[in-house]
Amino acid sequence: MIQMILVLLLAPAQDAKAQEKEKQEKLQDKLEDQEDRIKELERKLAEVEKRQAGATSAGARTAFNPTVTVSGDFLWRFDDKKVYLDNDPSKARIDDQINVREVELDLRASVDPYVDGVAIISFGAEVANDYGVDIEEFYATIKSLPLPFWDAPPLGTKIKVGRFRTEFGLNNKSHLHDLPQSDRPLVIQEFLGTDGSAANGISTTSFLPSPDDTALELTLQALNGGGIAVADDPNHLAYLANLNFFWQVADAHSVNLAVIGFYGTNDPEGHDQSRVASAELLYKWKPARLGEYESFLFGAQAMYAKHEFPTGPDTHLRTYPFGWDVWAQYQLSSRLYVGVRWDETDALADASIQRKQISPYFTWYTSEFFRARLTYEHTRSDLAVENGRNTFMLELVVVLGAHPPEPFWVNK
Repeated sequence: MIQMILVLLLAPAQDAKAQEKEKQEKLQDKLEDQEDRIKELERKLAEVEKRQAGATSAGARTAFNPTVTVSGDFLWRFDDKKVYLDNDPSKARIDDQINVREVELDLRASVDPYVDGVAIISFGAEVANDYGVDIEEFYATIKSLPLPFWDAPPLGTKIKVGRFRTEFGLNNKSHLHDLPQSDRPLVIQEFLGTDGSAANGISTTSFLPSPDDTALELTLQALNGGGIAVADDPNHLAYLANLNFFWQVADAHSVNLAVIGFYGTNDPEGHDQSRVASAELLYKWKPARLGEYESFLFGAQAMYAKHEFPTGPDTHLRTYPFGWDVWAQYQLSSRLYVGVRWDETDALADASIQRKQISPYFTWYTSEFFRARLTYEHTRSDLAVENGRNTFMLELVVVLGAHPPEPFWVNK
């Protein structure tokens, strides 16, 4: 009886010790996480200081020179069917070719304390050896103004003026060599064009009030019309709005959600109009304990359009195409990524025509200046010219000079 009483009396004490031990272990884990983060921040700070020292050592004569980056994108593709530019058999073939798809010259500089400038010139060829020159981006970002009331809301807004990639989502904003896959999703190609959307215009970006651990950003753009498949009239302005919500769910988890609206026209009189609604999601997992060597990304984007366009002098057509893509990527190590993307889209001119594609891929970095990617694509389509096509692609990206910020899908 005495032994039983002792057991009953000691049991709560033992439970309390076990709970206290568990708390201590959790606290120790958190401390180790913080130590890992501090070490990583110290490493990055040392790299920044080293770069700054290298930059300032050049002397006063080069202090105002822009940072210069040259990026080259090389693609070697193998196809089991003939592939034509824009899926048009009357145009040039692009299957089974070795092609330097693009060489891009990137210049960036701080113009003065209030304005930054970016100039990006690309030399591209969808058909091997058939190069063209394009001003892909040339814009000034007004960060602030020397006015006493500027920083007070609703001012303090960043203003971008010039030519830039439009806010149709993360994929569209990325340049060819910075894409998470070797080409853009079918829905981007169908609605916007093979290389997405870039336009001349003015853009404003403002942060709106939002709860803790979140950020709410609104971008409004007035654009020169034309240049994209869904709204190709250059005689009227087009308008785009992007409301982006970022939420740091936990230390290792974050969610980015964007809602996008677009308006443009398709005829010189502006009677045929197109409206596009889009939603985009990006989820990111990156545990602190694993530093920079493991991550998981899940992304998706959907687009729905009311598309009006002329089919003759006095005839018009209205379609309601819908398209989407979803992709996932896992980082196996500091250098190796593996992923897959699934695409589905209706054709703009005939929403009853559907196209589908699956694209698994492997991406390997030797450093931030060289990347190799192997991709397989299988296409199912109501278009006979591409139905059942299998494609293998080897993509190499080389970066010369100063390295710009890593694309959103990289965690090094």
